Amino acid sequence: MSVAQLGFEDSLEYEDGFILAANRALLQVNALRPATRSYTLAHVPPENLIKGVGHAPFFKTNKELVFEATDAVAYYFEACGNGCIAIETKDESGEWRRIGNIPFSTTGMTAYRGFIKDVTELVPGTVRLRAEGQYAYTLQNVAMYGYVFSDDEADIRAFNSHTAYDISTLVPDFMSLATPPIRAEDGFAYLNQGYDVENGRVLLLPREEKGIYKIVYNHKPRAISDEGLAASDDTVIDLDEDLCALLPLLVASYIWADDEAEKAQYYLTLYRERASEIVAAAKNPSPVTIKSVNGW
Repeated sequence: MSVAQLGFEDSLEYEDGFILAANRALLQVNALRPATRSYTLAHVPPENLIKGVGHAPFFKTNKELVFEATDAVAYYFEACGNGCIAIETKDESGEWRRIGNIPFSTTGMTAYRGFIKDVTELVPGTVRLRAEGQYAYTLQNVAMYGYVFSDDEADIRAFNSHTAYDISTLVPDFMSLATPPIRAEDGFAYLNQGYDVENGRVLLLPREEKGIYKIVYNHKPRAISDEGLAASDDTVIDLDEDLCALLPLLVASYIWADDEAEKAQYYLTLYRERASEIVAAAKNPSPVTIKSVNGW
């Protein structure tokens, strides 16, 4: 109704057009001062049971490559080339017995992960991954784990120097990251190095920096939906009150952009003036604490 009255009308003729314009304006107004939310992330990558293995690549030629661990229940590795990884365990007589094969043929480094079956039936629980095949190929980030997080193979963690967390899949209202990650163990200090961000939503935390992290992100407001007549819809808009007051001005400028350009420009000017005041008045009351790698 507010938008209709700005156009000196009693109602809006195009309900669908209004909803589209309202949602377009909603995101634009929200960008002036996005509401923030936080997500608590437990960064606890599993320990690699293969001793002495880091993240450097291994080049398989005619020499046997073997990776051994005790009481492993899952594996992870990355391979490039043509070959096969044999999963083997020791039987009661101490002889190696093959319990699985992981063949691969790839032109780029590709991740492979899975569960190691039968381990609970074997004594003493020693497992090995043995690289075999007649061709040369490359392996890296080879790992075996003593525990898993679910019965879904996709939940077997990669063994990388940094663990990737796609925040947009962890929270349904994600718009963008708002601040650097905050580490609880460091007195809720912002990280200033050692981490990375991909595509504005994937957070890469150093594998060795285990702990609880507070991830602050910009909240994406709920879209305005067509619940009936737009002029009489009383749905609460997912914005602060002062930002809601700007919506009719911006929506009106969109609605009348084609038919009454002068009126549309007038309301757009009013919107920009008020938006500038809100941006200028915005302040972040949160204290800024940054801890260096040297602890100061």
